[in-house]
Amino acid sequence: MLACSAFAQSNVVDLTILHYNDFHARLLPSDQGLGGAAYLASAINQERKSCPRCLLLSAGDSVQGSPVSTIYRGLPVFEVLRPFNVDAFALGNHEFDYGYDRINDFMAAAGTPVLAANFLNPDGKLFTGAASVIVERDGLRIGIVGALMQDLVPGLASPSKLGPNQMTATLDALRAEAARLKDKTDIRIALVHLWKEGCDQIVRELPEYAVTVSGHDHGGLQAMFQVEDRVGVRVKSYGVELGRLNLSYDKTTHKILKSDWRRIPVTTAAYQPDPVVAKLVDKWEAKVNLVVDTPIGVSNSAHTRDQTRKWIELVMRERSGARFSFMNSGGVRDVLPQGQLMARAVWNIMPFDNMLVMGQVPGKLIPAFIRGDSELDPDKLYSVASIDFLVEGWRNSKDPALRDFGAAMPLEGPFLRDALLDWIKAKKTVD
Repeated sequence: MLACSAFAQSNVVDLTILHYNDFHARLLPSDQGLGGAAYLASAINQERKSCPRCLLLSAGDSVQGSPVSTIYRGLPVFEVLRPFNVDAFALGNHEFDYGYDRINDFMAAAGTPVLAANFLNPDGKLFTGAASVIVERDGLRIGIVGALMQDLVPGLASPSKLGPNQMTATLDALRAEAARLKDKTDIRIALVHLWKEGCDQIVRELPEYAVTVSGHDHGGLQAMFQVEDRVGVRVKSYGVELGRLNLSYDKTTHKILKSDWRRIPVTTAAYQPDPVVAKLVDKWEAKVNLVVDTPIGVSNSAHTRDQTRKWIELVMRERSGARFSFMNSGGVRDVLPQGQLMARAVWNIMPFDNMLVMGQVPGKLIPAFIRGDSELDPDKLYSVASIDFLVEGWRNSKDPALRDFGAAMPLEGPFLRDALLDWIKAKKTVD
């Protein structure tokens, strides 16, 4: 009996998964002292000291969200993250923002597998070359499978960003890769960049995966999502949290026996900056600070995200002379702070190279979410301002009415970011 008991015990192992998601190029801490690449690196190093069987995973959207990323098309971010020694990156939707070809440069800079089981090139082969990676930790064979949302186009990326490549069904790709890894691994982790519903669906419906580490929802989870013995985790965006999932796992039954998840705040008060990462951050920030760290005006109050969006729509109308304007809330990446405004604040709000476009559109084609309560003459032309990203999405919508509306709008104009900067410089004050 003792021998049997000892044998059973040897098949129960501990595993710690450290993880973060949606870093979005936030190399510097926020004004509130949250996040920052060098501080996140220190938090990771601290946690690694107490997890001998340890993984570090990144669940997508490493780039897009700061001037360094915008000006240098994302590449510095992966240089800064490389000392983290991430075991695997998932591909996120914003990795496509600079065009699909740029992903090849990201993979080279990462020095670590970038996983995407459902992203195929025109020949039907994996674009990143890897759907999964097997990592061994003290005899435990860990299969990590990456995937992202199949509905990337047109809502999250324009067709031109995807190019001739294709996205396949996310859950089908995850199932197929799990089957391929079944006899090669003891435990499998889904590392995904998906809408919340898709992440939950993996935990509920794919028992092949003991753990789902996810990104895309910037709010993260308040508590671990659990179905039977399977778990799903996700932390807040911008590197302000590091997740730590501790598992006790039975290799024989392929079951999690015990799990504990913590969200660790990353603050400048709690950690000293990692010197290696801090040096890289300083190198790249020095290249852009002459452009973005210059005063442009004053904000009389701290704006919420919705107030910031409405301000952007006001600037759109004033700059273009349009009667109607529309800015999607997802395109507003930060808020107007109170007090002295630096150009960086606008770059953080609008990191995308979106163009401000304006067209003359018949009233019958203007959708309700733009016209509001206005009564319009169906045949009269009305001026509408928006951004090229949305117009391209409308042109490729499954809704024929939206397709017609998008076709009536142009795809060219000045950069919206420049319009926002010029507006503040001219007005001096934002109420």
